[in-house]
Amino acid sequence: MSFFEELKRRNVVRVGVAYVVIGWVTAQIAEFAFENFGAPDWVLKTIVVILLLGLPIALFFAWAFEMTPDGVKREKDVDRSESITSMTGRKLDRLIIAALVLAVAYFLWDRQTGVEQLESIAPPAAAETAEVEQPPVAGTDPRSIAVLPFVNMSSDQEQEWFSDGLTEEILNSLARTPDLLVAARTSSFKFKGSPEDIPTIAASLGVAHILEGSVRSSGDQLRVTAQLIRASDGFHLWSQTYDRNPEEVIAIQEEIAIEIAIALETAMDPEALAHMVSSGTNSVAAFNAYLQGMAYGASTLSTGDVYSFLGARDNYERAVEFDPNFSLAYWRLATFWESQMSSTNMVAGIVEIPVEEMSARFHAAIDKAIATERDPVNKLRFRAWKASKSMRLALARRLITEYLEKRPNDQDAQNSNLSLLATLSMDEELLAAIKDYQERDGYNALVTQASLTHILTSNDSELIRAYAKTAVERIGDNTFFNYQAHRALLWAGDIDGATRMQRLVISSDLSDQYLQMVALRQACAEGRVSDATRIFERFKKNYANELSTLWLSSMLMSQTERAHEILLELDDADDLNPLIDFMSYAQFDARYFPNLMALLDSQGITPREPLPVPYRCKIE
Repeated sequence: MSFFEELKRRNVVRVGVAYVVIGWVTAQIAEFAFENFGAPDWVLKTIVVILLLGLPIALFFAWAFEMTPDGVKREKDVDRSESITSMTGRKLDRLIIAALVLAVAYFLWDRQTGVEQLESIAPPAAAETAEVEQPPVAGTDPRSIAVLPFVNMSSDQEQEWFSDGLTEEILNSLARTPDLLVAARTSSFKFKGSPEDIPTIAASLGVAHILEGSVRSSGDQLRVTAQLIRASDGFHLWSQTYDRNPEEVIAIQEEIAIEIAIALETAMDPEALAHMVSSGTNSVAAFNAYLQGMAYGASTLSTGDVYSFLGARDNYERAVEFDPNFSLAYWRLATFWESQMSSTNMVAGIVEIPVEEMSARFHAAIDKAIATERDPVNKLRFRAWKASKSMRLALARRLITEYLEKRPNDQDAQNSNLSLLATLSMDEELLAAIKDYQERDGYNALVTQASLTHILTSNDSELIRAYAKTAVERIGDNTFFNYQAHRALLWAGDIDGATRMQRLVISSDLSDQYLQMVALRQACAEGRVSDATRIFERFKKNYANELSTLWLSSMLMSQTERAHEILLELDDADDLNPLIDFMSYAQFDARYFPNLMALLDSQGITPREPLPVPYRCKIE
């Protein structure tokens, strides 16, 4: 008898097949169970190792031993005429068939998991025969899209940052495509976990298409499911499930962005499109750190917890350590340090190092961003930021205008443009940009905050009230936005609306000085001068080094001369950027500051006439 025939006679082959099939089913069930019970990865890995080690042992026992009516005996001790291996083989055949049925059933169930997870959000796909082109939602651009937060299906809820960060990077990649209209992050993330159906969400966001998906990460396996849905009829234009190694996450997000852009029939050729949606790094470790940094930044914006912004800085620094040529991470790092040097940014001051050191870190980061960026369009944005912080305001305006012509959907650039227009006192252009943005999207919290600040320069109560009302409806509950909306509503004379906004701010994680500033505004608007005076005295005692807080509170208490005296020290510095920051306020009077006026005059900038704060305390 040949060796192979002997293997078959002793049921070694059947034992091997049965062991492999049952082992695979066992591993899959264990993975599912451990994910849901939150077991660490090493438990599943240990089981897999045990199963692998058990295979040669099972094969050895099948070869060396045999089942008999008298129990297990060594094969050499069994008389061939009394052997029952054929009967044992038939039992093994039935066991293999049962295990295969179970394996196929599990495989089909697992393959549908990502889609089934999303069925509660999206309507079922239209029938294959419904491929006739349907019109988009009425009044929407046919190339408009919103990217909903991808669902985190991992057992570890700490991976939420990964699914959110991946969503945001896909969104950013799509936004870099100029002929797509992409709803802002804030608009999309407002519907995180929402029970609303796709047509309702699309109608609310004013888009014709929705991209949604899920992420499941477990050990060395990553599953990303994505589907593009046409809102008008619920038809799935494109869907894909990626079962990949986590090291391929960069390729996955770029592939998704390219597939979506192609499905929406952009004018970009494939090579240009691939270049445009690129994240700018091949390092997965750098990319993951970058995603986590973005998640920390989003958390700060949403909750008002400014110290969580330190997590963004730490992760951007990790990203450039992993990849010293990762330009977008350098850019984000530069924006962090710029925020720390700002006199008016609400996250300023959380790092206690000399401002000269902050400036050095900012310029080092922005210079690296410029040097490592391969996309000449992105480089325009970085150069504009550097020019602005180098006080070359006219050059910054020219560069950011050129950039926005090529990347009109970039909300960071829109935000920078509004600030530049305010600094340049280009009020007509500023209002036009605010209105254009509102019509374009109007859901980004950062741009809307800036708009709420700068629209006050119009001093048009009806316009301000209407904009604030629309913004509140669109943005929803966002801490920093609520803080700015409170001021805008008071400026427009809507005290009742401001009171409702004050309640939201008070329940947030904003620091005491901002909560007290809201209380001071409200007290002045309601004519409670004695209450306002007590808050003001507290400011002078507790925040003597906070120039922005002292200036704003002094202006509210109608102490204009004192307010501007507080800022005179900024006019004597070599770097006038901290003083330039105040030019975004409608009540700021640049004429008090000779060095600032000289700088503005050298660049042909005529500052606007300051406006009195309508709700200030009227002190006799």
